[in-house]
This record gives sequence, structure tokens and C-alpha cells, in this order.
Amino acid sequence: MHEALFYTPLENGKVRCELCPHFCLLTKGKSGICLARKNIDGKLVSLSFGRPVSTAIDPIEKKPLFHFYPGSQIFSTGPSGCTLKCAFCQNYSISQKMQPAEEQTIAVIIDQIVKSRTLGVAYTYSEPYTWFETILQIAPCVQEQGLKNVMVTNGYYNPGPLKQLLPFIDAMNIDIKSMTESFYKSICKGSLAPVLQTCETVKKKCHLEITTLLIPGENDSPEEIGKLTDFIATNLGTDTPLHFSRYFPRYRLAKEPTPAATLTRAWEIARSKLSYVYMGNISSGDGENTYCPSCNNLLIDRKGYRVRLAGLKPEGRFGACANCGFATNIVLS
Repeated sequence: MHEALFYTPLENGKVRCELCPHFCLLTKGKSGICLARKNIDGKLVSLSFGRPVSTAIDPIEKKPLFHFYPGSQIFSTGPSGCTLKCAFCQNYSISQKMQPAEEQTIAVIIDQIVKSRTLGVAYTYSEPYTWFETILQIAPCVQEQGLKNVMVTNGYYNPGPLKQLLPFIDAMNIDIKSMTESFYKSICKGSLAPVLQTCETVKKKCHLEITTLLIPGENDSPEEIGKLTDFIATNLGTDTPLHFSRYFPRYRLAKEPTPAATLTRAWEIARSKLSYVYMGNISSGDGENTYCPSCNNLLIDRKGYRVRLAGLKPEGRFGACANCGFATNIVLS
């Protein structure tokens, strides 16, 4: 058993977990909302430490990260558990229950990452933030090997743990599930404000991309898309990539799949203020490609996970338009 970080012991053997904004108050034998942290005899323990439940080598675009080493492969892994309870969860079998998994040493996990000969590691699949203690041991070693650490996450963080983690993270894709508190409260059992704060903090420290899963009648109105676009443009920058993803019925939500027209409408609204907007979980043609914000030259041509750097030239760490020289935020080296 591995003792968790960020908790306070209280009277009568209780503990208060301080990793995420739930601040779970746990009596002996009780687990937190995330299921991955448990009070055992007055000590908070990470139940998932060193226990990946899923491992694969994925295209970086699957995260999705479109502006971070496009066309690369990345070793992907993650634990059971999640800090939110989204009714539409796409990976509920591992996020909403603790799956049995064999504990591995940190050295073994790092060796797997290095031997994969990929860009590095993406902590993903469920909510990697619940794996905080594991990541905090893996990520510095991965960094020392010259490899990259990526997190695909709901962003439901407290500032203290985030500050400790960020020096080792190279890129994040954060879900902004809605721009309304009522959606977060009723459908995700969380809160919006901490997610937006996380996004603003992360943008200042590492590469950031945003994903929103559009659910018919819940978070897909033109007014809400406009509010999301305004938040990103004002607080994260117009160069922050935004991915609209198509919803399919899953877990406890049985609405019809998002119509293609809804995604196209959201894409058009967001493109009025943001430079890079994409559509996912649907064959969308231009909605997958990257174009120069200055001259509209095709920079990256995507067909599914097949990627071609069509009109992008290296310029330092980043790519620039081969036609007009416009400097992008697309990380190439």
C-alpha cells in the first residue's frame, strides 16, 4: 500500500483528501469519490499506485493532440478511477469502478515507456489525476530520458497538487465538458470553476488543447458554444486548439448521437474567433485539417490517424506556414 499525498489526518481516524475540489472526508475503510484513494487505519492510501489497467501505443492525434508532434506515436497508460461521475462516460468500465490490476514497479513502467521507442507517455484512458503519486514518480524519470509526458484529463484539480505536477508535464488535453455549472453539477457531479482555473494555469506552463464532447440538448446550444469560444479566446488565447467531439450513447445517457450538423455549427461559431478548431468522432474533411490562420494554406492534412505535414516547415521548435511564413504553435521538436 502506498500512502497518498495531499491529505490531512483528523480526529477519530478520519482523513480529508485534498487532491481535488471534492475534499472528500473519509472515515476508516471508506474510499473517496474517485474510488482510487481510501482511508486505511487513519492513513490515506492510493489504491491504484503502480497499477495500470490499460496500456497501448497510440497516435498522438488520438488523445487528441493535433499541435504536439503531429504524426507521432505515444505509449499510453492509465489507472482505474475518476474524480467525476459523468453520466455519458465513454470509459466507464475503468473510470467508474476499480478494476483488478497487477502492481508494477515504477522502474518496470519506465522501462516499458523507453522500450516503446515512442514520443513518451500519455497518462490517459480514465482520469490520470487519480494516479497522482504514480505519475509524480514516473514523469521526472521520463523527462530525464528526453521523452515527453502528456496528460488527457478532466482538469478537476486543486492548485497545490497541480503546481507540484506541472514542471514535469509537456502537454495536456483538458475536457471542458460544459460552460454551465448546472451541467457539471447534475451530469458530472462536479463543478466548472476549478476546471477553468486549471486550464488558465496549464496554458502558462505547457502545451494545451481543449476538448468538448457535444451532447444534444445539453451543452450544444449556439449560446453555450459562443461562451466557450469567448472563454478560450480571452483567457487561453486564440491559438489554443479546440476539439469538438461527437457524442454516442454510453453508460447512463441514452440520447441519440450528435448530429453532424450540430458539430459543423459549433465548428463554424468557434472559428469566428479561434485559429484552430477541429471535429472528432466523425468523418469531417476540413474539420480534421489544420490551415494557416494568415493565408489559409493547408498545413496538416489528416484522414483519420493518417497525418501529412503538407504545408508546414520547421522553424525552431515550432512549425511555420511554408507559404507565408506565419508562425504557429505546432510543436515539432
